[in-house]
Amino acid sequence: MKHFKAIIIFALTFLSLNACDRNDETAFKEIYQLTKQNNFFKAKVQFESNKNALSKSYQKFISAVLDNAFNKLDASEQAIEDLMEKENSIPDSLQFKLLETRYDNALKLYHYKEAKNTILTILNSYKKYLNHEQLDDYENSLKIWTALENAPAQQVDIKKTTTIKMEKDIAGLNTLKMFANNDSLNFIFDTGANLSTTSLSVAKQLNMEIIPVDIKVGTITGEKVIAKLALCNKLTMGNIDLFNVVFLVLPDEALCFPHINYQIYGILGFPVIEALKEMRITKNGNFIVPRDESLSSECSNMAMEGLTPIIYINEKHFTFDTGADHTIFYHKFYKENQAEIDINHKSEKISFGGAGGQKEFEGYKIDYVFNIGGTQVSLQNISLLKEKINKSETVYGNIGQDLIQNFNMMVINFDKMFIRFE
Repeated sequence: MKHFKAIIIFALTFLSLNACDRNDETAFKEIYQLTKQNNFFKAKVQFESNKNALSKSYQKFISAVLDNAFNKLDASEQAIEDLMEKENSIPDSLQFKLLETRYDNALKLYHYKEAKNTILTILNSYKKYLNHEQLDDYENSLKIWTALENAPAQQVDIKKTTTIKMEKDIAGLNTLKMFANNDSLNFIFDTGANLSTTSLSVAKQLNMEIIPVDIKVGTITGEKVIAKLALCNKLTMGNIDLFNVVFLVLPDEALCFPHINYQIYGILGFPVIEALKEMRITKNGNFIVPRDESLSSECSNMAMEGLTPIIYINEKHFTFDTGADHTIFYHKFYKENQAEIDINHKSEKISFGGAGGQKEFEGYKIDYVFNIGGTQVSLQNISLLKEKINKSETVYGNIGQDLIQNFNMMVINFDKMFIRFE
């Protein structure tokens, strides 16, 4: 009888362990899938709710990915280091994801040599996890960080609170007056730009150090243009000095739009914007960078997918692009609302562009209401694209100035990772 009872206890224990394993795997897969869709906000909530159901290795892995997304780079690096020290603690496919995360951390910390070495490890040992497009991107990125591996890290000196009046260019985009080499030009303020960008003629005019390397750069239309790199020793905006700023250098014609007589001189991208830590932009065009960040208990509604900010609105994740004049919805939004859209809207050609030119897509014009901090904002005739712009697209769309301009002030904070509209 005792022997039979022991068998029952053993069987129940075995079943319990199996249930824990399944719970561990199921919870992990659900959270990890959300991160792969760049929905870091839902992933964070699920992780906090199911953390105890995960193994220690899975907890470290998800922490590394989420800390990276929410700009806690040192914490992300520590979690990666802990996992890398334990051989076979996670499968090769997850080791590959950790290396991708380490690479992204290195970029944001301006550790260019570390970025290069991490790419080499990926290409040498994990190439089987890359499709043709990803392989091409990594080989292209290897050129960038090899060219920059000995470049000094970007630094910023915010001497005191700076207020600059932004100016609209003829395309309606906000620009900031930047000073370099005893010259000044208006550069577009663009959270949608991965790296700061300028034209070859401006790079020469501002005496930037042009690095002789040819790299392929993706554009908003999905096309590729050939660019070079340049290092600007010192860039000044108001009371702020930025040192060792990396620029993509495009041919002049790639930043020229002759049909509207428009030339882009430069674009301030994520590495410059993030270095400011907090900025406040008013509806009347004041750009304010405080010497000290404001104290706030804001819930995080911003994350980073690589060098691209993502904002969480209406329980949906969008890229956030201050350099775009209009909000646009993507294929993911269409798929979730296809039946209603197909019945009530007529398909039409949607044209949009950026660096690299214009392109047409099949799509619709729809109205939509955003709920932001208890305020409802209705936008009319939003362009909705029926097909994906690129295969890796995961967000619902891109938020532009037409939404931002409904508020008197926008505060962007890269320490606490929030965007607040007032």
